[in-house]
Amino acid sequence: MTDLALDPFANADGREIALGCSDCGEISLIPRHPGGGAVFLCPRCDAALERTGGRSLEAGLALSCAALVLMVPGLVLPLMTTSALGAARTSALTGLPGVMWRDGRPWLGLAMLLFLVVFPLLRLGLVTTVLARLHRRGRPAWLGPAFRLAEALKPWAMTDVFLVALLIAYSRLAATISVSLRPGAFALAGAGVLMLAARAALDPAQVWESIASAPEPRPGPALACHVCGRVEPGARSGAPCPRCGAHLRRRKTGAVRRAAALTLAGAALYIPANLYPIATLPVGLTPTRYTILEGVRDLAAAGLGGLALVVFTASFAIPCIKLVGMAWCATSVVAGSRRALKVKSRLFSVIDEIGRWSMIDPFVIGAFVPVMQYNDYIFGRAEPAAAAFTAVVVLTMLAARAFDPRLMWDAAVSPRGGEA
Repeated sequence: MTDLALDPFANADGREIALGCSDCGEISLIPRHPGGGAVFLCPRCDAALERTGGRSLEAGLALSCAALVLMVPGLVLPLMTTSALGAARTSALTGLPGVMWRDGRPWLGLAMLLFLVVFPLLRLGLVTTVLARLHRRGRPAWLGPAFRLAEALKPWAMTDVFLVALLIAYSRLAATISVSLRPGAFALAGAGVLMLAARAALDPAQVWESIASAPEPRPGPALACHVCGRVEPGARSGAPCPRCGAHLRRRKTGAVRRAAALTLAGAALYIPANLYPIATLPVGLTPTRYTILEGVRDLAAAGLGGLALVVFTASFAIPCIKLVGMAWCATSVVAGSRRALKVKSRLFSVIDEIGRWSMIDPFVIGAFVPVMQYNDYIFGRAEPAAAAFTAVVVLTMLAARAFDPRLMWDAAVSPRGGEA
């Protein structure tokens, strides 16, 4: 297998670098300084190894700086205001976790604190710092670990998910009560758009190469870092990667067992998360408890068919896809299946990318609860299924993070199934 020996690359001329595919484990040679517009695909599984078209470190730095500036008012300025009975209620993003904690849903409050405040700020700060340092001479040792942490936080920084949830909460509340968006919402929207643009402008492979250029490929046993793709001699297994600091290992240890356990736990909680009420919201000034699917129905009945489809997809369809897809990938390793390897690799990439969008429903609850505390008839609160559903989202995301898709390709060429 080419992830164990670089013999095919023995005649490399120094103008190419070896890069390991994170999807299948294949090690390939690509030009060290490709021109603009280049896209290099893995010859084994067709995953993108590097993209240079439309990618720019300078643009990424400018966009991340601007997003960081807008995040501050987005966090502290008023987010949304409701009016009823001659009174008004106003929320701010930094106050949402405390409201959920006082409402008896501490785990939901903790999730909002981390996913909406701590992780977005930390990721933006790290990306901005790393990109700014790349424009100066010298490459301090902390650059690689800092960018590794920023990449690890990427799926957990959910500002963009919250913005969709805020729109849904606003639309739902507008059918019952006077509601308006405040400056914090617009600042947060700007920051969210800039964060997405910065993510699109950056190619991680280009950033890694700028942090530390890959060594020339050499014949003999080799392995690729599962974080930055740097190829090192196989004898360095267990040592830290010289570029990102992650421990070099051929594959993630215990990946199938950990992913299967987390997936099973998510599947067990998925049932009560859908059977029990997830929130209470006044509908026609009558407090109404609703499940996830009942919330979808109410949105559709209110003429908000597009938002109903978004909630159904994010809160019902995507968790199903994640649970079934992770089960398929894990059993493929154990069974040593050779079927549809490219399909399973693409499915896993989709699962890893879209899993975070299932947090829309918990964020909708977090958006409307602080501004719906008036009396016994006009109030909103999270119900027991909210914590269960949040746990499903987190567990399935952790399962995807724990799994190693390269094991599916290993098991397909092994005389026995993969490690469990």
